[in-house]
Amino acid sequence: MKNKFRIIILGEKETRLLSRILIIFNRKNIKTDHINISNKNKKKPIDTNNQYVIDLKCKEDQLFKIKKLIEKLIGIIHVYSYKLKEKIYEKKWIYH
Repeated sequence: MKNKFRIIILGEKETRLLSRILIIFNRKNIKTDHINISNKNKKKPIDTNNQYVIDLKCKEDQLFKIKKLIEKLIGIIHVYSYKLKEKIYEKKWIYH
């Protein structure tokens, strides 16, 4: 069963790092739901690290394999992942 996960990657400020991460997802046939990139330090925009936040839907064993592949890339400092909770909406039925 596929679950929703969020991967937070802390990496060096390098232009090709995101493309290498996305190539790993493409090879494993995993589609991303959301990608966000931000600088970790706003005071010194030069020579800072980037933070990549990626939401995806996959199996848990696939997530561990992807995480190991991303950690092996040059320029990656740390990879953190966790399972996203699904929102439960209550349906209110109105009877007349």
